[in-house]
Amino acid sequence: MLGELAGTASPHGGERALAESFVRFASARWPFIDWQVRRLDGNAASVLATVLGEADRRVDGHVGGAASPRPADVVLYSHLDTSLTGDPGPDAAITGRTDTPAPFQVSGDTVSGFGLGVAKAPAAAAVTGFVRAAKPGTQLLLAARGTHRTDWGPHALTGVGEYLGAFPPPRAAVVAKGGPPGVLRQEPAALYLRVRLTGAWGPLMLYPNGGLLARAGDLLAAVSGWGASYTAHRTDPARQDGASFGLGALRAGSPAKSDLAPAALELYCYLVLPGPVVPGEAAASLRAALDGATVDEMLLGNGPATPGDAPIVRTATDAYESEFPAAAPITGWTGSTDGVVFRAAGVPTARLGPRPLGGGADPRVDTFSVPELARWARVYERLISDSCIS
Repeated sequence: MLGELAGTASPHGGERALAESFVRFASARWPFIDWQVRRLDGNAASVLATVLGEADRRVDGHVGGAASPRPADVVLYSHLDTSLTGDPGPDAAITGRTDTPAPFQVSGDTVSGFGLGVAKAPAAAAVTGFVRAAKPGTQLLLAARGTHRTDWGPHALTGVGEYLGAFPPPRAAVVAKGGPPGVLRQEPAALYLRVRLTGAWGPLMLYPNGGLLARAGDLLAAVSGWGASYTAHRTDPARQDGASFGLGALRAGSPAKSDLAPAALELYCYLVLPGPVVPGEAAASLRAALDGATVDEMLLGNGPATPGDAPIVRTATDAYESEFPAAAPITGWTGSTDGVVFRAAGVPTARLGPRPLGGGADPRVDTFSVPELARWARVYERLISDSCIS
């Protein structure tokens, strides 16, 4: 199972090859479940599995050829794409490495490979639990474009967006992805911020003080200071989600023509805050803190919490505690925000899943305990079997 998911590269927006190969594998192995490839634009694609009941009708149009017109009782969600591509060429700007990550391998009670943490190992446990439960009225979504990306143009359609646009909203959702011990019912709002300074361009010899790039240090210090101040008091110990800020990219000029002073300096940042937030508020605050810079904001996810007494949260907690000790209260979570999109659509959502073992020599390669993944498969199986949304 995990070898099937890990054996084909699935970079953001390039999941189709994996989606098609996995649907062929799953359809042959579990023919009593309907498996679809949900094609988006370009090479993006999701996998959708539906356990059909007697009241469901079949319609054509996708690989797998069936869909339910009724809202799912619960959808179990993870995603196909990985944070990095796995290709050392485009990834080197982030990783600083030019070697290829080690391939997927099994060693005793552990598995390791690229992309297992985000999110193929949790996805494999979710698939296993889902097919074991095989409960009519439930769905499994392995979505395209589940990780954050932007080219600062219009948002590309995501697998979750395609699913919510094509089907009635499910009555509940479960995110199968690594997180803190226990069940998350709150995840923070996420934003990208772009800060831009402009100036004159020309031969560098005309700018003995370094031109626009000489201001980069001051800009980094000012934006870092703003981020620390803006997030300092926004974490509420009564909430599960928290606040965090980081600098992600700095861009100016051309390495191939570094005798020219650039006319634009751009700094890209990532901000998470307890949500929901007011759109544009963070950008306005940062703009006011800077001298002569423009600031743009892209809101990636912004939704309310799921109540602690929601049936899906109670069911998820019971399923978790059937395999693991009761978790301490979660506070200050600033990790990824997959469940926010479902919550923003009015869908009660819980998130829980396995985390990789630490200490690997290559941070691009994740290692998981096979016995622990088996426990998580049982958690998801029980969660689906026991789900009763009322």
